[in-house]
Amino acid sequence: MFPSLSTTNTDHLKETVGKLLQFLQGTRQISEAHTVDFYTKNVWKNLVAVSPDRVLLVLQEDGMASHQKKKEVPDISCIFSDITHHLVNIEAFAAAAHYYSLVNLGACISVEDLLEALSIHKAGGLEKEMKINQFMNIKKSHEVLIMSQLVESIARKCGVKQVIDLGAGKGYLSSYLSMRYDLEVYGIDSSDSNTDGANKRNRKLKKYWKAYKRNPSGTSKGMKSEQEKDCLLPSYLCQEVNTDREILESKPIVPSLEGLSISDLADDEKNMMSGSNNCQIYQEIHQSVFQIQTLDLDRSSCFLDILPSDAVEESPFSENIGRCFTEQEKEQRKLENLKTKEWNESRVYSTLTCEVTTNTDLNDIIGTLEESVIVGLHTCGDLAPNTLRIFVTKPEIKAVCSVGCCYHLLTEELDMPEEENSFIALGFPMSHLLKESGWIFGRNARMSACLALERVAVGQGPPTESLFYRAVLQVICKEYFGGIQSDKRVGKVFSKSASFTDYVRRCLKKLGNDDLKLSDEKIMEYYETYKPRKNELEAFNMLKILLAPCIEALILLDRLCYLKEQSNLAWSGLVKLFDPVKSPRCYAVVSVKK
Repeated sequence: MFPSLSTTNTDHLKETVGKLLQFLQGTRQISEAHTVDFYTKNVWKNLVAVSPDRVLLVLQEDGMASHQKKKEVPDISCIFSDITHHLVNIEAFAAAAHYYSLVNLGACISVEDLLEALSIHKAGGLEKEMKINQFMNIKKSHEVLIMSQLVESIARKCGVKQVIDLGAGKGYLSSYLSMRYDLEVYGIDSSDSNTDGANKRNRKLKKYWKAYKRNPSGTSKGMKSEQEKDCLLPSYLCQEVNTDREILESKPIVPSLEGLSISDLADDEKNMMSGSNNCQIYQEIHQSVFQIQTLDLDRSSCFLDILPSDAVEESPFSENIGRCFTEQEKEQRKLENLKTKEWNESRVYSTLTCEVTTNTDLNDIIGTLEESVIVGLHTCGDLAPNTLRIFVTKPEIKAVCSVGCCYHLLTEELDMPEEENSFIALGFPMSHLLKESGWIFGRNARMSACLALERVAVGQGPPTESLFYRAVLQVICKEYFGGIQSDKRVGKVFSKSASFTDYVRRCLKKLGNDDLKLSDEKIMEYYETYKPRKNELEAFNMLKILLAPCIEALILLDRLCYLKEQSNLAWSGLVKLFDPVKSPRCYAVVSVKK
């Protein structure tokens, strides 16, 4: 199907996985160590024979960017001591970590190459970044613009019009695919609040679109105070581990139109009296909403400019704003508006609330399942591998484009009760190759895979201070009551705390141990004791960050191996979709059936 694309053959894939497993086996003592236990288990002394200052210096000089090309196979035998198994060669460790990333292994292709193979590259390639801050944040707009174009081109190549978006959340990708490319999209999410939010944002998106069609050079004034409340696509879809924080602050460019919605129009018409004063008031309200205010806006890159002209149907009511209606006309208009509103709501896309597993029958959810493409943009944990399983087993689904995240939420054999192992499709491993190897990561290593190496490489370093606070808190908890129960979490307390003492007090209260008689002076004594060793924690966290792309590589190669093991697929590959600084979980698993 894609003759211009190089395909990773099965033998080469097995060889690559084998080498990666060998490296990860040698480094798993680092990836499995949890920074929470850094001081209580004396991690640095037990695992590293190099000074923390030396580690930080080498990593600064060598660079943290995993995209640096490492063509020679590194010698991993010199990284650790044969006797003590301590890390003794930080230079070799860094070189090997860079080498075993997906890019340097040659195990992925660029989105540009895939688009060219789909015969759309010459027609213009990727759309330029658009100023759509009012509709979604910079990170999400970057993801939606690129992935939607790839999904549309795959759908067109396969000759399908239906798209199933699993883990659709607030409708970032779904609404854009439908309005921009006129696809029939079903956005499925397990959260009622997400699907409700998606429906509200669709109505607001139409409201913006109508206003923009009336006055494309401007929009309403006097309503900017409602911008944040009216933002169509809020900042976060799911919780990644230190990876999905917004990296740039941006000003919204399209003021809110909270004062007028589709439902408002219907309600105003219903309540409007036949008297001329009421008609005049209504006209003034309507005109004030659509007053023109010139914006400093690049029209060629505006979100609304690229939507098709019929993305949202105009209400027939707008044609007769200056009229006063008879009772019969008002009743007729009311019925017409209700029909138009119902049609418009179904036009953007259908939102469905359902938890999807490998046993889910999409026919039961959708009702009209046709030949389609199944997609997922940052589907959490097991939903990403389950998306691939549904793709493989459902004949109507012709292609898949899946970007996973939250690797720490994947299920492995050790996470499940023994009696349930044979009945549950685990998140990792998927492939026979990895299952036969017996490889298991464990939660700590999978959490390491969620770290953002590329962001660290450009100066957006990890939150060392919060990690330090948490590690010292662990010392306090262990000494006074044996540690923290496994079912309890501290959560996001650091950002709310004014000092270390305040942090400890808040955490103890959250853990149910606030009755502990611990003076402020004693708390600060712990802080001062471990402060000179903070650089150890910082250096060790850098080691874990260096390993993150390698762990992620094995998780994604396992998914690719699973697809390669199927007999009904024409092409499968890993595609680097996004800028990893903007979106650290940047790889998509793409596959098309024969």
